[in-house]
Amino acid sequence: MELVGGGAQATRERFPRVIPPRRRDGDQLVYETTLIVRHRNDETTKRRTGRRCTRPARARQCRRTTLRSRERNIVPAGSRGRHTRATAAAMTMGTRVRLGPAPDVPRAARRTAVRRATSTKIGHHAARPAPTRQSPSPSSFGSSWRRTRGVRTRGPHHPRVHASSIAASYDTPDAPAPGAHPRAHRYEHPPETYRSAPGEKFLMQFGESMRIEELPEGTRVVYPGVRENAPSSPSAMRAMVESALDDPVGQPPLREKIRALVAAKGSRNVKILFAFDDVSLPLPPMRSPDIRRVIMEECERRCVEEGVDPRCIKFVCSIALHRFIRPDEFRHICGDYLYDKYSKLGATSNYNAVDEEHSVVIGRTELDEEVKVCKDFAEADMLIYANCNYVAMDGGYKSYATGLVHYTTLRYNHDSETLKKTRSLMDPARSSLHASIIRIGKVMQKHTDVFHVETVLDDNRFPFYLRWVQILFRRMNWIQKAMARISCFFLRFLPNWLRLWIFWGPLVRGQFGLVQCVAGETEAVHAQTLEANYEDAIVDVDGQADVLILAPTCIGPYTKDTYLNPLLVNTYALGYYYNMYVEGIPLLRQGGALIVVNPMPYKWTEPTHTAYKAIFEEAVAPLGPERFEEQQERFATDEALNDIYRKGLGPAAVHGFYMYTWAAHGMEKVGKVFVVGAEDARGPDVLGWERHDSVVSAVRAAKAWLRGRGTKEPDATFWQCPPVGYARVSVGSEEEAAAIRAGNVCKKTGRPRGN
Repeated sequence: MELVGGGAQATRERFPRVIPPRRRDGDQLVYETTLIVRHRNDETTKRRTGRRCTRPARARQCRRTTLRSRERNIVPAGSRGRHTRATAAAMTMGTRVRLGPAPDVPRAARRTAVRRATSTKIGHHAARPAPTRQSPSPSSFGSSWRRTRGVRTRGPHHPRVHASSIAASYDTPDAPAPGAHPRAHRYEHPPETYRSAPGEKFLMQFGESMRIEELPEGTRVVYPGVRENAPSSPSAMRAMVESALDDPVGQPPLREKIRALVAAKGSRNVKILFAFDDVSLPLPPMRSPDIRRVIMEECERRCVEEGVDPRCIKFVCSIALHRFIRPDEFRHICGDYLYDKYSKLGATSNYNAVDEEHSVVIGRTELDEEVKVCKDFAEADMLIYANCNYVAMDGGYKSYATGLVHYTTLRYNHDSETLKKTRSLMDPARSSLHASIIRIGKVMQKHTDVFHVETVLDDNRFPFYLRWVQILFRRMNWIQKAMARISCFFLRFLPNWLRLWIFWGPLVRGQFGLVQCVAGETEAVHAQTLEANYEDAIVDVDGQADVLILAPTCIGPYTKDTYLNPLLVNTYALGYYYNMYVEGIPLLRQGGALIVVNPMPYKWTEPTHTAYKAIFEEAVAPLGPERFEEQQERFATDEALNDIYRKGLGPAAVHGFYMYTWAAHGMEKVGKVFVVGAEDARGPDVLGWERHDSVVSAVRAAKAWLRGRGTKEPDATFWQCPPVGYARVSVGSEEEAAAIRAGNVCKKTGRPRGN
């Protein structure tokens, strides 16, 4: 690598060396790169110092530095008191940096390194010398040890992942302190499972508020932990996106695909469709720039540079039956440049999944499922999909085989029967929902070339003044505890509209960093996405719970700018939170008791949730979970309710059925639900939930109910969320685990049938 700086004769030599990790955890490796910079003093030095240096020791100055994974600006070498640094994204990919005059080195290097980082090949990953010595272990977690900083990936090391998954700095001690989590160095706040102390307090989400509650002594607490932050600067995220586009998996680079299309059809005949997730992802909404904006800007630039006529490019939000995104939301996701450029051409739209004229049938699956898709998708030569992955349920074929298909196709997998067969929405391999979506997605992928770009975001969901929301109450310092208590106190007296503005307004924006970006063929991409999504987010739990305590938040995928109503509380608690498990064994045993902490106000945002209210009162209340779908076709064809959807004021009329259906798995497996803090009896009464004023009272009642059904010593568990995690539950024997996964369990006792 050369360094050219004005009249100075400077040479820069790069010596990459792979440092064995101080701690090996699976296939995780930590890398360091040492730069040795030699600067020869010449006339430039003479002009700067007023004299020419003649001593050999000073005639050749040497600076040595170790690259860290956090992005840093390159500072001119040889200057007194300065160190040579470079962005980790650039320096780990064999970048050749060319700098301008010495006074302008920092600014020029910053621009050049970011611009050139993703256009070169990854290298220097083969040599892995044996370790020469071991560093001393700290006596306790938090003790000082020499830090090893480096470029690190999530998931097994792979050159392609290495380039597009540059994570933040990690401390890697040899061994954890006694009692510490074995991977504590990879978390901002490590996961923990323990028993609550007498009178111990916990911060719980409480709808559009928060609440500090006491748990009964001995309650098991499962805290998923907050993973260490990933790179979040726009330049670092853009470098990772560019690397993914230029080095995809299972497909040629995007430029080559576009170049081949243009050569075959001509620049004015190539139709490119950009599609992206709606505002239900991520949560809370991401600060600007949204990662989907970065993806689409880079992809659009490649399209135009390769000769595609901008008039042949369209942007569509794959909302399916969700509310149309507003112009301000469209602008936030796509960015000012793309929105201004293509909205003037009439090339920005929301997909209407209700009206027939916007859809066309392109085929059927092997199980005779009709695949009716967005007409723009069917007519496009290539779909470029920008995905923002928030939980393991999302991404893959689900991105477009749900968001870009008609209501009649969604019926094949958004029904109670399919959801009841699903063994966790967060474990696609065991999900009947995902099995149907994959079949539909393969038909779509065969019809239209799909270039899929998926991202994995970190756990940095809140700005610095709200990060205490994700911390265990007993780990908070006195300032954080004071803020929590003050917030809980004042939120009780604020009107609902003001609480809504606080939780969904500009004060609460996700500060997400980018853990990984992978592009290419859908299945190959999603396999790596799931791997990164699960890593360090799975919590091992010993044994199922008899009583499970959940506290759903109002910041959910269907409550943006709206109140949390009883239908959605049921969806979040029994649909999303209950399904936060993997490998087929839920945290709550079958027939157990669920405690939901939520005020459950009977408030329905008009007109957004008008259809939700009608479904709740006219289908759910009189017919219950077994027969409510009898009314589905009537609501699906209700033109007055669908007009709300067409005007962009709310979801499609039938979407409320899918909200209740989403909880079908939980409703079937849970024996009884208790609710804490319900302000209005109408919602709990329709759902059949028993009301209580405190968690202690609800746990006492739940245990008494279970004892009456034969459980001798019921055990309660509190699952804290946020942060988001997935429970991997172990049980006594393989036979018992197999019976639970197969659903062959007695509803009354929660034990495998025949035992």
